[in-house]
Amino acid sequence: MENILFLIVITYGVSLGFGFLLQKYLRIPWMFAALFFGVIVSGFSFFTSSVESESFQLLATLGMLVILFMIGFNLDLKEIKALKKYIFVGTVFIISLEGFFGSLLLYFGFPAEVSNSYLIALVAALSFATVGEAVLLPILAQYRVVNTTFGQLTLGIGTLDDVIEVLMLAAVAALPTFLPITTQTQGFPSPLLILFSLIGMFLLALVLIKLGSRLRNILRKNSNEPYVYSLLILLVFFSFAALGGFIFEGLATVGAILGGIVARELLPKEMLNENEKAINFLGYVFLSPLFFLSIGAKVSLTSLLLSPLLIALIWIVAKGSKLLGSFLLFHKVLGNKYSLLMGLGLSVRFSTSLIVQYILFSSGFISLTLFSALIATAILMKPVIIGIYSWGLSTEKPP
Repeated sequence: MENILFLIVITYGVSLGFGFLLQKYLRIPWMFAALFFGVIVSGFSFFTSSVESESFQLLATLGMLVILFMIGFNLDLKEIKALKKYIFVGTVFIISLEGFFGSLLLYFGFPAEVSNSYLIALVAALSFATVGEAVLLPILAQYRVVNTTFGQLTLGIGTLDDVIEVLMLAAVAALPTFLPITTQTQGFPSPLLILFSLIGMFLLALVLIKLGSRLRNILRKNSNEPYVYSLLILLVFFSFAALGGFIFEGLATVGAILGGIVARELLPKEMLNENEKAINFLGYVFLSPLFFLSIGAKVSLTSLLLSPLLIALIWIVAKGSKLLGSFLLFHKVLGNKYSLLMGLGLSVRFSTSLIVQYILFSSGFISLTLFSALIATAILMKPVIIGIYSWGLSTEKPP
């Protein structure tokens, strides 16, 4: 415990000192200082036992879930409803485009790495076509563009993308049925159970949202105490996260997002700003440095040297497809600059996609080389992308 507390002290110190320099001179949000510190921890094996301990991983997981909860809490359903056509079409088109080009690259360029199967190549390609919206939210909030069309499209696509990621997990579990590979994934629930659980969570969230006005009136009439609303937020957050987590770990991320959406609908408007500040402190200041430290600590520096050509090609296809898809769909809505900038931001990935890739590897569907390359491209050039993305948002406010 003492080592974990010491690691937390150092993490906050690095976030304060190095983070200040990153934000002031490179326009990279301060919390990413913890990401770079995590890479150093991984490369030099500092605090390895502390980072891998259950206690620290619990804090890091809570950090990720709170950030996802904040995504749901910051989504304006009215704005999302107005933009639903763009969000749905944008998500499906961009992910399909990247999955198509990525699968062709893997199947025809590196067939041995995907067991000579186009189906495996397609699932692997779709896994690196997903969006790391938990990384984008702090940047959008930093430059106060969450509630713009640009911000709502980005978060909306990232949120709908989480559903697609979970469906991909079900597809991975079903792969042995269609392929001549006998290795079975251990500890993975039935795909139908995941699907029905996901539908049930959405229906529960929909019911609570529909009852939102009645529940708000009950709360307004019976209590003006601030602690009531704070405890309600925590109750909703942990209830939805736990509900998803009981079925499968990946569903906890979707549960956290749905919990944020529900919590926003339950709070009276006059209480939104006050509670939003408390949530932001919990997510951004307290837990996000630990979450980003955990990300960096999972990076293997040696994986960057395993297959440079494969890493470079995956990176080019992933970034190029997102830029092309975003430009084709959104240049009339956002303009050329911000449609390309949104495509660049959507190319940042993490979260469930890495779980999909790990299951593919542990089940024997993809090779160690491809697995390492996929992990490497999740981190490769991230500081540059984040820097360009942050710089673009800082020059002027997007539509």
